[in-house]
Amino acid sequence: MYKRNNYNSLKDTILIFIAIVFFIGGPIWLANWQVKESEQYHSPIEMVKNIQLPDGTSAIKLLASYGFDMQQIRKNNATVPEIYFSNLPRELTRIKNTRLKKELFFSSLLPPILKVNDTIRQDRRKLKKIILKLTLGTNISEPDYYWLTQKLVQYKVKVRDVRDFVTRTGEILDKLLNRMNIIPPELALAQAAQESGWGTSRFAQQGNALYGQWTWGSGCGMVPAQRDKSKTHRMKCFKTIIEAVDSYMLNLNTHNAYRSLRKERRAFRDDQIINVIALVETLTSYSEEGQHYVEKIKNIIRINNLNDFNKARLETSG
Repeated sequence: MYKRNNYNSLKDTILIFIAIVFFIGGPIWLANWQVKESEQYHSPIEMVKNIQLPDGTSAIKLLASYGFDMQQIRKNNATVPEIYFSNLPRELTRIKNTRLKKELFFSSLLPPILKVNDTIRQDRRKLKKIILKLTLGTNISEPDYYWLTQKLVQYKVKVRDVRDFVTRTGEILDKLLNRMNIIPPELALAQAAQESGWGTSRFAQQGNALYGQWTWGSGCGMVPAQRDKSKTHRMKCFKTIIEAVDSYMLNLNTHNAYRSLRKERRAFRDDQIINVIALVETLTSYSEEGQHYVEKIKNIIRINNLNDFNKARLETSG
């Protein structure tokens, strides 16, 4: 966390920088403060190369060809190969062996989960550097200023205008830093398993709807077969698995229903392993089942030894 001392110096520095941006960079930069929350954010994970799995393709053999060794990954003796499936393997609906089905499911989800978390870590490190510069009274660059405004929009931290940012700099950046944080892999895996029926549900197979997220707006959405006639929601679907993971993590990091999760997570430093059970206990609002849902997620984590993945890293992770 950062200190809030030398407030007047920080305020003067920001005012000077904003004036320079206004007169030199003009409205191009300041207009970003007016970006509405409803505008879509384009994540770097959209650049990931995804592999489409046609029906009949053996995902198990494909994973093996990339050197994917789940047993060694669980023991923290191997990194996770960067193989990203666009869609869940059809094999999941046909495999009778429960252990094999679960391992294939985890293998399909672990790379995108780690990738999204790595992207969040990179953003978090950059934000801390910007905060340090502002605290020391150092000007930040126009690209950093632009990046910061985009992250405020992405993480739904409300800023009315430039004056609002200047008067509440510490509060605003503190809230952004609190929201911009990872979701433990074991939690992301357990919730995906519960919400998608271990990748076998119609929504998961046809629309990569892995986390039971609802939508009421435009875009991809599948109507639940047993939806009440008075309801208008649809199941939010995605083009790729990694987009579904990205949306899920952003939901936990921004929605008011998960403020307690973010509060619990804040107790852990970036170099510490997060106590996932403490986070799970806050998820009573994720499902209409309330505490019963929480117990289901805890059981999935325990029975499947998902804590094995709390140190998992991609091959290219720093």
